[in-house]
Amino acid sequence: MLKSKTLGAVFSVSLALWGCGPADETAAAKDAGPATPVMASTVRPAPSARDVSAYGVVRTDKEGKLAFKIGGYLKDIKVDMGDHVVKGQVLARLDQREIDAEAARASAAAAKAKRDFTRIQPLLKNGYVSQQKVDDAKSALTMANAELANVNFNRSLATIIAPSDGVILARHVDQNEIVAAGTPILTVSQGERELILKASLSDRDVAALKVGDKADVTLDAFRNTKVEGHVRRISAMSDERTGTFDVEILLDNAPKGTESGFIGMARIRSSEQTGAPVALAIPASAILEGHGASATVYVIDKSSMTVKLTRVGLAGFEGDDVLISTGLKAGDNVVSAGAPYLREGSPVKIVTDLAAETDAAEPRT
Repeated sequence: MLKSKTLGAVFSVSLALWGCGPADETAAAKDAGPATPVMASTVRPAPSARDVSAYGVVRTDKEGKLAFKIGGYLKDIKVDMGDHVVKGQVLARLDQREIDAEAARASAAAAKAKRDFTRIQPLLKNGYVSQQKVDDAKSALTMANAELANVNFNRSLATIIAPSDGVILARHVDQNEIVAAGTPILTVSQGERELILKASLSDRDVAALKVGDKADVTLDAFRNTKVEGHVRRISAMSDERTGTFDVEILLDNAPKGTESGFIGMARIRSSEQTGAPVALAIPASAILEGHGASATVYVIDKSSMTVKLTRVGLAGFEGDDVLISTGLKAGDNVVSAGAPYLREGSPVKIVTDLAAETDAAEPRT
């Protein structure tokens, strides 16, 4: 019986030595300690690595700020925010006494110029006046008529009329105020009431997008409702103050009750290949310590089943994952649980239940 056990032991040792090369013997000599159980995760491309996140404000598809062409005393404003209006409806009106006086003066000047031209024109045939006098009278009549037309045009714009059916989105002034020419009085939606999310993006994000890219939108007012949309317009130039580009996302199925001014977030699925490296994802539990935009993790060398402390670049967060920009490649294995018990070069064994493995290793009394 003893002989049989001895032969078995020798046979086992022979098999072990036969399966090991010089490198394995060296590794075994270095890692004489027991392997530490750890849980591991495979480095993988982030599911939404090419997605672009955009925060913005809901606006109507067509909206405009209505103003008076001339300044004056705001005599009447007939609508307020939220009111529905119809095309041709009077919305606001200036006190027209001043503009009426200007119109009367311009009308009188035009009438006088016409009389002067009518009186002087026949005198040219009899040689009583020169051609220059007639031409000057004709020019004066033309100028007087142009001034009258200008005043009448301004008078017509002393009343704001709804350009189409729509909704009052904002009221910027109150009745009885003195307003300057061009001061916004009302903001109204115009035509069909399609809704868009207006956002501002960096040049890097804009370079990854194109018109038509699909988007998933979440509105703060309807957090449990997913809204579908697509990129309708991308600004051709950046804002001079912020350096960002305006992007409009048309909401295809906005929930009932969505109004202009609501806040939302869109995740745009980029269809452009920009050549930028795709971010990788690992569990947040794999991070040992962070230093600004970098951190350290343990990478498992499967050939020797040891760990190497590796510094990685951080690109952000996505749920419970950390996005990695540098230091790792897809397919690497990192320690996601059990790292506090390790040091550089520690031997490890990968387990699926670290708690159960630890309990089993504890001595029983």
